[in-house]
Amino acid sequence: MERNKKIEIDTTINFDVLDNLRTAILILDESLGYVYVNNSAEDLLGSATTLKKINELKCSDVNLLTYIKNVRLDDQSVMLRDLKFKNFDRIEKICDCIISSYFISNKQYILLEFNETGRLYNISNDQNLIDQQKATREMVKGLSHEIKNPLGGIMGAAQLLDRSLTDESQTKFTKIITKESERLLKLINAMSSPSPSNERELINLHEITEHVIELFKYDETNSKILFVKDYDPSIPQLNLNKNQIIQALINIIRNAIQAINQDGKIIIRTRPILKFTIGNKKHDLVIKLDIIDNGIGIPPEKLKEIFYPMVTTKNDGMGLGLTIAQSIIIQNNGLIECNSKNNETIFSIILPWDNNE
Repeated sequence: MERNKKIEIDTTINFDVLDNLRTAILILDESLGYVYVNNSAEDLLGSATTLKKINELKCSDVNLLTYIKNVRLDDQSVMLRDLKFKNFDRIEKICDCIISSYFISNKQYILLEFNETGRLYNISNDQNLIDQQKATREMVKGLSHEIKNPLGGIMGAAQLLDRSLTDESQTKFTKIITKESERLLKLINAMSSPSPSNERELINLHEITEHVIELFKYDETNSKILFVKDYDPSIPQLNLNKNQIIQALINIIRNAIQAINQDGKIIIRTRPILKFTIGNKKHDLVIKLDIIDNGIGIPPEKLKEIFYPMVTTKNDGMGLGLTIAQSIIIQNNGLIECNSKNNETIFSIILPWDNNE
């Protein structure tokens, strides 16, 4: 079934109202074909172009088709609590599902209502991530004063030393000291800044992903990595700080490359999502950018800590890349989520479209 296609039936249902519900609504005919699918259902089932038949939905431990057939036969409603399934984009969902039937002009229709319960849990986690980032920023602000004073002394000493040196083979070292000190100063300022950047412009998100992928392809050590692009072309332009989004994406993809040990697959997937809550703010439309790798994964006990500074699973890592990426995305009113299991790690950058307003 094509997205947004509605077959006219003899009913007083206001489809415009149903399209704005956060509950996913599907109406099926006697042959289990789609009569109506609202926007939330299209988003939940996860098909960018064509919606597969309901009997192709793979549920865990439950035969959804059997329940639908039983409701059609005995006309008794059924509620399935915490129904787990993979949608047509193979993304795991957890929902309460109500199956009922009704008749119009002697024709029987099946009504399916899906309410995501997994998302309620994630909303709580999202707020924890935001609070965690605020705590991190306050910690960095407290340390920044102690760091900036000696850093300023190092930079000043390097500049004085540079002026007194005549041998160019030695001045290159003072330039390195100055350059790296300046970089560290910018890093501290960026991590401790509570304010969103004013340097915003309308950008095409896919131009950014293409740019970052090319950057990594230039490095010969990444020659064995397969980058797979799964883009939704309907995604609108977003009003964001382009350089910040590039930096956040670089940090996450670099993390994925290290996880697959430079020999694996990284999927870059984009999808629009309707009616999404970030922290305690509801958005009509957000854009979800997934970076998916098939690497070693993240231990469950580390998942809640990975956005803290100095937390890393790598022997040679500093544990700042993900902290900086999260800080950047929060400054752009978004959030980064992470899920990892079965040799699949997904970092999801979620950006609200209403940044444009």
